[in-house]
Amino acid sequence: MSLLETQLEARNLLQLRPLFLHSKTTGAADLDEVVEIAILDTAGAPLADELVKPKRHIRPNATQVHGITDEMVELAPRWSEVLPKVEDLLVGKRVCVYDSASELLALRNSYQNNHNRWVLDDDNFYSLMDLFSRYKNERDPRSGILLSYTLEEAACALGIDIEIIGYRRAREDAWLVRALMVTMAGWKVYY
Repeated sequence: MSLLETQLEARNLLQLRPLFLHSKTTGAADLDEVVEIAILDTAGAPLADELVKPKRHIRPNATQVHGITDEMVELAPRWSEVLPKVEDLLVGKRVCVYDSASELLALRNSYQNNHNRWVLDDDNFYSLMDLFSRYKNERDPRSGILLSYTLEEAACALGIDIEIIGYRRAREDAWLVRALMVTMAGWKVYY
């Protein structure tokens, strides 16, 4: 896919006025749960920014990344309590995330661990990691497979300043996902 084609895809998606979602999780690999969720509208305004008390403990390696501890979420609402707001925002909407596989896994686990029925459509989630891989168009020399990049690597490659002071929380990363999309689309926005 050419640079122009990925730019057009990003522009077409932005025309649909998507939401931008990022979550921070317990760090439990296949058992990952949401501990913080942020949802922004197309303009970058926050629609949701919530800490969530998970069923399982937050792993120390996850805390090292996002700074959220079990103590911080002790009095936070459980997933079932934030779910009505999340579903009201997401059902039937196009949702941009960076890594759709990990975001959907954490969301599904949060649903399942709280005995909630999954009502979101996986096809409405759009992976910017995949779009950025096509945008960058660099392949592994041995396999020929497109390389994947972390959110930080993608931001740096596009010239988006992500000076890190301490930790980045869900809202900052949702903003960063939006900034990636806008930059790949070639829209003129000042950060």
